[in-house]
Order: sequence, then structure tokens, then C-alpha cells
Amino acid sequence: MSELSTIKLRAILIVWTLAIWGSRLRNIQSDDDLTGVDRIVAIGVAYAFLATATATGAAILRRSPWETYPLMALVAIGIVRWTLRGPMILFSSEWETSFKVVHTMLWLVTIALSVLAWREHRQSPLASSS
Repeated sequence: MSELSTIKLRAILIVWTLAIWGSRLRNIQSDDDLTGVDRIVAIGVAYAFLATATATGAAILRRSPWETYPLMALVAIGIVRWTLRGPMILFSSEWETSFKVVHTMLWLVTIALSVLAWREHRQSPLASSS
């Protein structure tokens, strides 16, 4: 099996994260109702995801033996964030059904990709060297 075929799920998780949180950052910038500390926190969360996904991608491309650490962080923050935020969105009366459906899909896909990417990493040759 080629090296590229052993990083498919990790690469998908990275691209997924960059797309989702890049989109979230654009939404924050155009949301005039989001102000003050709430805006700063939202921007910080988006940048944390973008930076962690970028660091993970760089480690994978460099075939770094330290790949485990940024990937572990990316998986952990995705699972923790959605485990906390997903139910808050789903069970709140604040949002419409369409918003809940979209965010439930984001939640489920992020969790699934995170678990699968971590399993893929644990089976890779680099995992045993870190």
C-alpha cells in the first residue's frame, strides 16, 4: 500500500476541518449581531481549528514522527467541541429545524471522521515511531 493511501482519512479530516471552520470564520465576519466577547471567542475557536488542521497537514506532508500530537489535538478538539455544542443546538428552541439538521450532520461527520482518522493513524507506520 502506498504512503498516500494510508493517509486518506486524515487528509479528509483536515480538508473537512479547514472547509467547515473557514466557512464559520466567514459567517462570523458577516454576523453583525455577534459582538464583543462572543465575537472574540467565536473567532478564537475558528482559528484554533484552522491552526490545528494546518499543523496536522504540515506534519503529515513532512512525514514527521510528531504527527501524532497535532492529529490528537485535532481529533480531541473536534470531538469535545461537537459533544458539547451538538446537543445544545439540537435540543434548543433557539434555532430552526434546517439549522439543526445541518449542524447535526456537521457534528456526526466530524465525530466519525475524527474516530476513523485516529484509527487510521494508529495503524500507520509513523504511529509506532511517535
